[in-house]
Amino acid sequence: MHLMFRLLMVMSALLSSIVVADELRLSGSDEKRFPNLIIEQAIKRAGHSYRYPDDKKFVNMSRRLTNAQTGVYHIMWTLTSKEYEESMIPIRIPIYRGMLAMRVGIVRKDRVNLFANVKTLDDLKQFKAGQGSNWSDTFILQANGIKVVKEEKYPNLFPMLEGGRYDYFPRGIHEPWAEVVRHDELELTVEPRVMLRYVAPFYYFVSFNYPELAPQLEKVLYSMIKDGTYERMFFADPEVKNALERANVQNRIVFDLKNPELSPLTPLDKKELWFDPVTYKGNNGEDE
Repeated sequence: MHLMFRLLMVMSALLSSIVVADELRLSGSDEKRFPNLIIEQAIKRAGHSYRYPDDKKFVNMSRRLTNAQTGVYHIMWTLTSKEYEESMIPIRIPIYRGMLAMRVGIVRKDRVNLFANVKTLDDLKQFKAGQGSNWSDTFILQANGIKVVKEEKYPNLFPMLEGGRYDYFPRGIHEPWAEVVRHDELELTVEPRVMLRYVAPFYYFVSFNYPELAPQLEKVLYSMIKDGTYERMFFADPEVKNALERANVQNRIVFDLKNPELSPLTPLDKKELWFDPVTYKGNNGEDE
């Protein structure tokens, strides 16, 4: 079914002789987070302009996917999955250099010691994680035997956690501190002892309606990696800096999970695309 969908999208693009517009429509909102800044820089270098949706209301993942798959958006970004790689064109450069699939939990403040006695993955499986209904992480966690409470709307997951609907909210190691601050009306904090780790790149995806755009942006992104722009922006990002200062990954118990849907085309051999905070020792803008 996914293959048929993909073929139909490619045929639609060819038959309509679609040309990439000068102004590219992006998924998400105009916020100064790392994926936004990188793609904005790449688009400018490619000679295009961009705009975000005029409607500032929250758009759930299902709607964002539909908009990208049907060409309403030129580009979106999300954690990859087999389904996404079949229904859109992935640019196989992990935006967060693999950090997004290193997960630490947000918990209630009165349960900061939730994992004090957790020593094995089976111990962790006693607790329920919270995740978005259509997130790739959700399926990875479930495939590894972790119980997941699912919710369609990301903002709802925070009051659900405080309300005891589930036990912990696994987040990429650069994410939870800023999220706790943004939801300071809730009694939440970051759990200090456990980290989940798996391989699941966070990619930019291009609609099949605009097939010529993907290699164009990929070329520009590789040029940003080669000239050092990408790495400088990565280490300058406030969330990345915060993670390296506060995540304490070297002293956490790490549980490695399997990703049963990881594509064989994942560029694991291209070391320049990845970053390992567990072995990171410097603060001089170079990872070791």
